[in-house]
Amino acid sequence: MISVVIPTRNRPALLQEALTSLAGQTEQDFEAVVVNDGGHTLARTLRPWQRRLNLTLVELPEHGGVSRARNEGVDRASGEYVAFLDDDDLFTPTHLETAHKALVSEPADFVYLGALVSGRRLSGLPDDMSGATLKAYDFDDDFLLVANYIHTGSVVVRNFRGADVRFDESLTHCEDWDMWLSLRRRLGYRVRFVDEVTSIYHQLPDSDGLVASAQLTVPSPFTVVRERLHAAWPTKDPRVLAFRNWMTACEDRRNHDIKNDIPIPHHLFDAILRDLHSWFTEGGEPDHRLISRYFQEPA
Repeated sequence: MISVVIPTRNRPALLQEALTSLAGQTEQDFEAVVVNDGGHTLARTLRPWQRRLNLTLVELPEHGGVSRARNEGVDRASGEYVAFLDDDDLFTPTHLETAHKALVSEPADFVYLGALVSGRRLSGLPDDMSGATLKAYDFDDDFLLVANYIHTGSVVVRNFRGADVRFDESLTHCEDWDMWLSLRRRLGYRVRFVDEVTSIYHQLPDSDGLVASAQLTVPSPFTVVRERLHAAWPTKDPRVLAFRNWMTACEDRRNHDIKNDIPIPHHLFDAILRDLHSWFTEGGEPDHRLISRYFQEPA
């Protein structure tokens, strides 16, 4: 069985859409663990779903953040595998089935698939995917020390409830990146990428999401967290260090633009990631002169 952990807080309409995508899975051997992160009670809202799905509702007494909510879900996950679905994202119908087949055929402990990154609300994958922003990158162990190229909602892993690995509740951003590094480097999970788009990652401009809100303060929370993770996961690999330095220079440019009220391009990180992953995996070197092309020039 797969335990699907869903953190949520005061977004009942979006949660309904996420649960609808879960109910439509071709793989039906799963449980849903919905963790209400200190929001308004969901008991009445989820009562119809509890008749339709194998669903457990956990209502936390106070807001603790997404890491705490996911940890509460993992602690209650009874499946052999754990999947993650944020309340504002969606699974396509074959997501769990495709991931499960990959987990048992290799075998593997950690499977991730492709995700569509959408700047508008979708109910499913569009018929025409040309020009779409995708988070669908081949696995590279060393590049994972540089940047997080794995979407949380695309991941299904062997249940780690019995291990001492959890999402870091002190992190406000990039807690998923830290988790992937922990599963890989502390627990030795075998990772496999399946090149099929089976989830939708909604990253809307001018929303209350973490990415949008992180563009409002200096230093950006991404800058602070990146520095922490570099310290937590040290390396002597010169290529990893060179690419980390390039990313630090990018963060410096972002902080400069935020401070000077220069608009930050939407899907900035995805544009950077597309090039950076290619440079790294194909043996290239980071060129600091190219950083400016990802940002708007001052008016």
